[in-house]
Amino acid sequence: MQVSFPIFSSIRWKSLLSAGAILCLTGPAPSGAASESLPDATKITFTADDGAHPNPERGFYRSATVPLQELGIEEAQAAFAQGYRLIYVRVDLSAYRDAPLPDSFLRKIGQGFANARRGGIKLIVRPIYNYPAGETDYAKAQDASFQRVLDHIAQLQGVFAENEDVIAFLQAGYVGAWGEWHTSSNDLASPAHRAALMKALLAAAPHGQAVQFRYPAYITEFLAAEGGLGAALAKGIRIGFHNDCFLASDTDVGTYSEDPAEREKARRAMADLGRAGPFGGETCNPLAAENPTPRSSCEAIVREGAMFGLTYLNDGYYRPLFHDRWQAGGCLDTVRASMGYRISLTGLAFARTARRNSVMPLTLSLRNSGWAPLYAAKRLSIILQNRKTGKTREYGAPRGDVRTWLPGSSKEVALQLPIEADLPAGEYEILLALRDGSERLAKDPRYSIRFANADDAAKGQQWQDRQAAWKTGAIVEITE
Repeated sequence: MQVSFPIFSSIRWKSLLSAGAILCLTGPAPSGAASESLPDATKITFTADDGAHPNPERGFYRSATVPLQELGIEEAQAAFAQGYRLIYVRVDLSAYRDAPLPDSFLRKIGQGFANARRGGIKLIVRPIYNYPAGETDYAKAQDASFQRVLDHIAQLQGVFAENEDVIAFLQAGYVGAWGEWHTSSNDLASPAHRAALMKALLAAAPHGQAVQFRYPAYITEFLAAEGGLGAALAKGIRIGFHNDCFLASDTDVGTYSEDPAEREKARRAMADLGRAGPFGGETCNPLAAENPTPRSSCEAIVREGAMFGLTYLNDGYYRPLFHDRWQAGGCLDTVRASMGYRISLTGLAFARTARRNSVMPLTLSLRNSGWAPLYAAKRLSIILQNRKTGKTREYGAPRGDVRTWLPGSSKEVALQLPIEADLPAGEYEILLALRDGSERLAKDPRYSIRFANADDAAKGQQWQDRQAAWKTGAIVEITE
């Protein structure tokens, strides 16, 4: 299935620190653009590294020990300190199967989000009515009535929207055991109910946020009713897939059909979906599968991680059959480094001098060598740092097109940097940063993306932790 992806148009760029400055993004430049737009440009190159740098919205996640309404800042801070940038957390609705959510509960949800934010973490969120203790102890799990679920979706919409900046991924939840859309005590997974619930969940999601559903058959059925994936994207529908038995058996323990032809068709559809909507989940212990044939080799995870666009995975489950074998096979670091996006700088073309009250052109080259694109808006920022005083001026985009940086692709981005009349003359170092797209987190360095580049002291190239920016080694002289 061929998919045409929407271009996320670049809105006017503005200085983050000084009013009135405009930085214009022209989009990916054509081949040879650097020499055409900057005939006398100085060109520098950067070296990619293979380190598994912790970055927002990607990688192995930790499961919270408590539901979201009880999440404390200490747990978020501890996860961050140990290298995690994602926490999976459930919204426990078990006390309200027969009642509306009280305002006190919604305030606790808001506090849980605030604690995640203070801890530098983003969340994978799933509302649930039950959480069975084991994979064979779920047949009697209770969810809520169809109307009650619709009411709860509507009630949570506001607090989710208020905290969309720290919701990395939103899983559908609500229905059946663990919120995984099977074994519903109220027949919520029936065709009529699930179609209505999917529409309600997608409509209630924060703007631009995808909702991840558990079963490929439900996803493809829904997309077919919308005219296909391309038509759904054009309507603003953002849908993703989470597989909670990834690699565990031929069918991923019921995730896919027993019929080989149907299974392969669904796998191809989910692979295509992974370039437009997020894919993640966890492995599992295939106790419930007949004659399980887990795909636990390094070859399997590297092949299928890239195939489906794996963005995140549970670090704690199921380790004996998967993570431990990847470690023994020598590929665990590759998995850790490859999940999600992996953005490296490859080159920069710039003029060595620029006058105040003029425009300085730059051409930036980047590559995404990860398994997936970015799914959240980011701000590509240029920082000029005065070599004498150390003072900086940062220019960034309210919205860019970083979500079109598909896995395996290289991009050239032509920029026009406004040099204001009040910028002091002198020599400036050029630094680059990818900031969070939300106003609330844009200035928090913990939410900036670390480029996958190696320090090079000889070239003056180095990651700056305090600024969360890449020191390019490029120096420009600003004149009167």
